[in-house]
Amino acid sequence: MDRFFAPRSLAIYGLSRRPGNTARVIVDNCRRWGFRGPIVGINPQAAGDGGDDLDIRASAADLPFSPDLAVLLIPARQVPAAVEDCGRAGIRRLAIQAGGFNESSEAGLQLAEQVRAAARRHAIRFVGPNGLALADTTSGLCLPFVPALPVRPGSFSFISQSGGLGLFLWNLLESEQLGLARFASIGNRLDLDEVDFLEFLGADPATRVIGLYLESIADGRRLIEAAARAGKPVIVYKANTTDGGGRAAMSHTASLGGDDRVVDAAFARAGIIRIHRFRDFVTTARAFDLPPMRGRRIMLMSPAGGLGVAMADRSERRGFAFADPGEPFYRELATIANAGIIRPGNPLDLGDLYRVDRYPALFEGVLASDRVDGAVFASQWPRMPPGGTDVFTGMFTTDFYTAAAEVARRADKPLALALYGHPPALAELKERLPVPVFAGPEEALDALERQMRYHEQQTAAPFAPDPVPEVDRQAAAAWLAGRDGAVGEEALALVACCGLAGLGSAVARTPAEAGRLAAAMGCPVVLKVVAAGVLHKTEVGGVLVGIDSPEEAERGFATIRANLARHRPEAELAGVRIAPMAPAGHDLFIGGLQDPVFGPVVVFGSGGVYVELFVDVARLLCPTAEAEVRAALGRLRCARLFAGFRGRPAVDPGPFTRAVVRVGQLLADCPEIAELDLNPVRLTDDGRLLALDARLRLAGPG
Repeated sequence: MDRFFAPRSLAIYGLSRRPGNTARVIVDNCRRWGFRGPIVGINPQAAGDGGDDLDIRASAADLPFSPDLAVLLIPARQVPAAVEDCGRAGIRRLAIQAGGFNESSEAGLQLAEQVRAAARRHAIRFVGPNGLALADTTSGLCLPFVPALPVRPGSFSFISQSGGLGLFLWNLLESEQLGLARFASIGNRLDLDEVDFLEFLGADPATRVIGLYLESIADGRRLIEAAARAGKPVIVYKANTTDGGGRAAMSHTASLGGDDRVVDAAFARAGIIRIHRFRDFVTTARAFDLPPMRGRRIMLMSPAGGLGVAMADRSERRGFAFADPGEPFYRELATIANAGIIRPGNPLDLGDLYRVDRYPALFEGVLASDRVDGAVFASQWPRMPPGGTDVFTGMFTTDFYTAAAEVARRADKPLALALYGHPPALAELKERLPVPVFAGPEEALDALERQMRYHEQQTAAPFAPDPVPEVDRQAAAAWLAGRDGAVGEEALALVACCGLAGLGSAVARTPAEAGRLAAAMGCPVVLKVVAAGVLHKTEVGGVLVGIDSPEEAERGFATIRANLARHRPEAELAGVRIAPMAPAGHDLFIGGLQDPVFGPVVVFGSGGVYVELFVDVARLLCPTAEAEVRAALGRLRCARLFAGFRGRPAVDPGPFTRAVVRVGQLLADCPEIAELDLNPVRLTDDGRLLALDARLRLAGPG
């Protein structure tokens, strides 16, 4: 990677002196950025035509040295031969910028395979194709073929699947007085992908914060493992999101899983900061230019009382606690207030304090309190009439912010400055200050919340799945052997390998047999249709509950048969399953699926016939741990049921959370389980957990 970002020498395929030559832009960019190594061109049609300032050769074999890095800005059809040319000349790092490969057509796919094969033959690593490649503010490398002025050096590095969007971001960083360390536009990722660059930047001393723009994820598990190892903030904007509920699938799990919601669960485990607005790259990177917020107690301050109220609302929604710096602080504040008409508190209305020269001392008092973890000050830096000597001109044009930044540095606590104002004056102020200025209190609070949660996760113990000896792996493997496709309620035998008990059942083939089975089990019983391809039984009138006698069971058999004939005339009735009625309790859901990016995922929460209507479920990667399950369950609406609701007794969710862990282990152990539904899973009032219905889809191992 060092040879990618800081090559000692550079070769550019496609370079010429022809007016408008795109490759020449790369030379100009590198020279503007201060790249100090030799730059040579390779172009059979322009060899020897470089003039005094360019050395252009017909092939890499003609070069006087072997460059560290070659840039291929030539038509896609010429790229495989150019890769071979580089390989024979000993060039082992390439940036392939040409488009027209696997993103375009069948012919492009073939070209992509030729490039891969040539690179493998010569042990070449490359970035791209179909991207803008690389830039580095330290080495002066700037490979995008769009003219670019130097950007300020900084500690933010960015990986992007979109080249143009990457340029947009670095221009945004520049306009917001933020610096860039390294940039990688990875394009089609035929060789190096986002994780390769993430692993490098995670260990890179020049990089303090990493941003990624992704439209797809090549290897989800590898991505989150690299982010967790990085030990520095990783901010991801994941675009191209999809609604998993739109997929045609046999199970509730397939629609509840949802690709994008699985991304959320995976990122949360790894501590990745996910953003949904492009500007939040700037907002969040700024947050890490402040000292760490090591707790949730925040102090809100503004000379505008309304801003304080608005900040208080947003703070509560973001999970902050309102700090109380203590009575001594408020007594001191009263001695410098102007009229003493505003009651001190949090949020702190400073509209009665005209002596802005006292603000730094006030901030120092706030941050010195061991009851305060961080603070936000929101005000304005407007354009004022010239020559004013009134207190408000002084309040809104006195620069006390440099002193305030020094106060925060000494306290080692964040003081987020949020200012509205006249853009030119505000830009000049931002340029001078050693700390970030946020574009309003909402942005400041969002940034501090992300920073706070990141530090919370960094100080917690690393995630480790629970050992799950209760799962009988051999019995599960034996049950799965030889099965394929969709499986109905008989899948309860599989989940029994996880210690999930059912009530027992039997299948009646005739009405008379249904009556005999009901009598033997003891009424009341439940009747369920058994028919190939009919997995959502209630949709065809295939479930009858509260059957109180053998005679009613016989009539129920006939009713289910008639309902099936009416709703699914093509389906053949195989029988009616008779089972005891379950005791009262809470109906919950446990499901799972094999996500194509992140692998096994367990889904759990509210169950019953309305599971897809209310979508009160959480998602976790498998295997998981009970602490992780309990935390996720606590964020669901159904969590209130366990404390007792409308006269129902309180119940310990432990049997349910432990079952989720065991099902997660089963999904991790058995990748052939493509989808699994346990619905409902009833947590009874006396604390038992019963699996009442099941369905799954098997897709074969791997």
